[in-house]
Amino acid sequence: MQPIELKEKHVSTALFQFIIPFSLKAGTDQNLSHYLEEQDFTLFQLSDVQMEQAYYGSYHVSHHDLEAFFLPLTNKILFPTSEQQNGFQRYTKKLDINSLLTARNVSIPFHIHSVDLFICPYDLVYLTIRTEINNLPLSQTIEFADCLRIHEPQLQKSQIEYSGKVYPLIIDFLFDFLVPQLSNYLNNEAVTFLTRQKIYVQSLLSISGEELIDTVDVYRTGTLCGLNSAGNPYVRANNLEYISNYINDYSYNRWAPSTSYFIDDQSFSCITIEKEIELSFLIKQFYGPFYYAVLINLFHKLVFLKISDDFTVTNISQDKKEVDKLIYTINSFTSNYFFAEYPASTEGQELFNHLRKSFTIDNLYSNTKDILYSLFKYDENNMMKRDSLVLLVLTLYTVICGIFSMNLFTHDLEGKINWSHFKYYNPFEYFAVGIVLSGIIVVAILGFQSLYQAVQDQIRRKKRVQESVKTSKKQ
Repeated sequence: MQPIELKEKHVSTALFQFIIPFSLKAGTDQNLSHYLEEQDFTLFQLSDVQMEQAYYGSYHVSHHDLEAFFLPLTNKILFPTSEQQNGFQRYTKKLDINSLLTARNVSIPFHIHSVDLFICPYDLVYLTIRTEINNLPLSQTIEFADCLRIHEPQLQKSQIEYSGKVYPLIIDFLFDFLVPQLSNYLNNEAVTFLTRQKIYVQSLLSISGEELIDTVDVYRTGTLCGLNSAGNPYVRANNLEYISNYINDYSYNRWAPSTSYFIDDQSFSCITIEKEIELSFLIKQFYGPFYYAVLINLFHKLVFLKISDDFTVTNISQDKKEVDKLIYTINSFTSNYFFAEYPASTEGQELFNHLRKSFTIDNLYSNTKDILYSLFKYDENNMMKRDSLVLLVLTLYTVICGIFSMNLFTHDLEGKINWSHFKYYNPFEYFAVGIVLSGIIVVAILGFQSLYQAVQDQIRRKKRVQESVKTSKKQ
């Protein structure tokens, strides 16, 4: 077993995007859109080339390259052309403010370029905080990301200072300053798995000088191993062979040794020694195609988890409406949002496959198919039992009425009915009349129930299409 020696490196530029998922209260997306516009958020449009340099500090993205990275079918989802078209509605606000992160052993000034808020289908919301820090040791740079991504009070190990105020957590900074009143539109209590999700960190670290990147650097950057409680650089492993094997599973080394990517379900990191033109290209990818690749995979993961969560709390034997809704949700999601391929280039497909693997998308999809099969099987069996019971009842009434009951008194129904005859019926004949009349009533009730159920199913389906489950087509 080889010992691990940590060699501190210096980071000239570190870019971070902290992506926070939320659940939106049903039916509040339009109200949230109006609120964001009042808060000086602007609807993102690929056709507006001025936005290429508006939100990224001294850097920029290429909308043309961003659109070309994905297939046209995916672009309709990621880049809707208007507020009326459903998909990933992105609202962005330029901030350009300086703040300070204070931890146990270090204080780190950082700059916030802008903030994004995505209103997504299935009542999901992303909020992205876009930050930059410069000229710090690698360990402090990593510690910054590790501190800022914490959103649980019991794990707090830093605080944010801005304009004379102190915010214990990034969530406090978010709700109290960046996007006040946003919490009025959120409903995380209804989707418990979201509260267990850590803030996702996308990072790009540019190493200064002529230093080389080693395996431990990639591991520390991806797993966010910054400073220990004593303020010293550390790594969460003692075995270099283990780190090498771990990196092989989660790294993307197409441009190694100058640039390495680490991709897992908590972070997407790029560490590079490239300079100038090459670095500018990496940053354009970081803010552009790779950012959206992370978002759509995170969207897939959260929707699949949401389906599993809904399935576990649904009593399929008693709540047919929820079962039907869940079946519709699965079918609409897999047909409108989940495709076999997304990027157009081979390079993009390679990176996208790494993201899918890290988010365990294929396993989640397989689990969702199993859920759908279970729901269909239960619904089929339940319908067969119900139809069998109805058929049995109707058969019994048909046999009794046709062979036995009607023959006892149908002669009194011929021509002009003499109602006085019914007064002289014996009990057996009264029983026959009761059988016939009850049969007519049962058939009428069953017919009414079937008609009512068909109308209700149609109403619920329209409501789900318009409110609950958004498609990628214009309404």
